[in-house]
Amino acid sequence: MIRNRFLVDLAWELNNMFRFPFPEILLALFTYMVFLPHAGMFSSTFGLEYLSWESITYDLAFRSARNGAFYSVSAYFPLAILASIFATLSFAYEIENGLLKVYLSHPTSRRAIFLSKFLSCFLIVFTTLSCVLLFFAFLDIPENAFYLILNSHLILRMLLVSALESFFITSLTVCFSIFSRKASISLVGSFATIYIIQLLGESANLTFLPPSSFYVQVEFLLARTTPKLSLVPDFLVTTLVSAALAIIAYVYFSRRLELA
Repeated sequence: MIRNRFLVDLAWELNNMFRFPFPEILLALFTYMVFLPHAGMFSSTFGLEYLSWESITYDLAFRSARNGAFYSVSAYFPLAILASIFATLSFAYEIENGLLKVYLSHPTSRRAIFLSKFLSCFLIVFTTLSCVLLFFAFLDIPENAFYLILNSHLILRMLLVSALESFFITSLTVCFSIFSRKASISLVGSFATIYIIQLLGESANLTFLPPSSFYVQVEFLLARTTPKLSLVPDFLVTTLVSAALAIIAYVYFSRRLELA
């Protein structure tokens, strides 16, 4: 019964979000990404007498996957805007306008409402970023598309990069939206926070702060050999902060949030 109620809530949230111009937003993001400078076409010479066919195809697929994954950093700002919009619509807007009280009048719980709203925001951001990364991985070097399909574990690593970045952006924007309780503050403030974090990381050369930490995650997850242990702290910080923000937002929403 609880599971069915959660699925109903999730379906409602996704349907509610797609009433807004999500396809147009997705198209704008793709347009932005298309006009970014592409990596140079792969050119290299192989000593074919020393390499097997499997080694050659894997090397080609690996380069395409790595180039595609690095585009996640370029999508950081557009995704921040996208996440700010949907987090604001899901939480701050409904809190400010009293819609959340209407939802709570139905036979459901705050936990189910939070999880359905959070997951719907995450799925939209994750799906958008994953489509962009796969788009560039397959078109970066079109001749390597077939090799990339054969090495499907590289695609899974790219999707993991997408999930980690989406998790951070969603956690931060949702947490800000819940605590702000007002749509205007949430929309502007969450994006401004993400921008300030980037400026802080660049000015102080802090590689554990986004979006620099996403480079580290790509280096860690798409390393040709065993990743360096020195990358582990920078790799974990963003993930742990994302989890902490999500937990804080969940506890506050389910136990502390007071509705006027």
